[in-house]
Amino acid sequence: MNLTPQKIFELERINPTIMQGLSGVIPGLDVTLRDDIVMISSKDFPSQDTNLAYLFRASPENADNLIDEVIAYFKSQDLPTTIMISPACTPEDLPTRLKARGFVRQEVEESWMMLEGMQKIKAPKIDKSVTVKRVDTTNINTFAKVMAGSFEMPGDWVPFLAQMLEPTLSVPGFAHYLAFVKDVPAATLTLMCHQQYATIGSAGVLPEYRGSRTIYNLAVEVLSGAQRDGVDVVLGQTTLGPKFERFLRIAGFKLAFKRTGFKLA
Repeated sequence: MNLTPQKIFELERINPTIMQGLSGVIPGLDVTLRDDIVMISSKDFPSQDTNLAYLFRASPENADNLIDEVIAYFKSQDLPTTIMISPACTPEDLPTRLKARGFVRQEVEESWMMLEGMQKIKAPKIDKSVTVKRVDTTNINTFAKVMAGSFEMPGDWVPFLAQMLEPTLSVPGFAHYLAFVKDVPAATLTLMCHQQYATIGSAGVLPEYRGSRTIYNLAVEVLSGAQRDGVDVVLGQTTLGPKFERFLRIAGFKLAFKRTGFKLA
């Protein structure tokens, strides 16, 4: 898929646009959305996925000043500084500038996968043994527990995750889902919608259900609902490598672009 830098810029702005709504309900979450940079931070959830800067777009003359601003921002939050570089970023020598400032390129790249033409796709049949429920206040703790187990988070994170995620239930365009295998919770998925776009995240499966079609059935059910609501393009981000990318390709996704992380040592 040959996307222009401007198209990639538009796609990368979808998530922070939606997350601006989250910053009003989640204490400690800060979202900076500007034409030259996006910065997201959360002191209460210090993971690299939540705390980063991207869409770095500066002239050669202003690039170093913007790097200084990003470093100072995360330092003020007492958080590590990570800048993600995509084909939409400028200037071209940005990776070289970051390395000169002590940033280290991360080995694992982040792949952005895209499924277009949702309105023309006929939803495939799913396994009837898998049921899907939208998360509400009655099962947010279950969602947090399955999410923690799927991503191998410490068990003592579960109450905190539930507390953090509960306010998101009221944010427009933001929804969490649970998949049950014979009434046993097994997988999670989060869907964020903006206009005709949707992004999927938190796609996790408990170890004992990996290798099955549980997550596939969950995704089909959730995306079928998004399709009925007018979504035509679905985006997914993954750092899980070729195996998971292959799964997405089988589901109709194509590689849109990749981002590389640079972390300040």
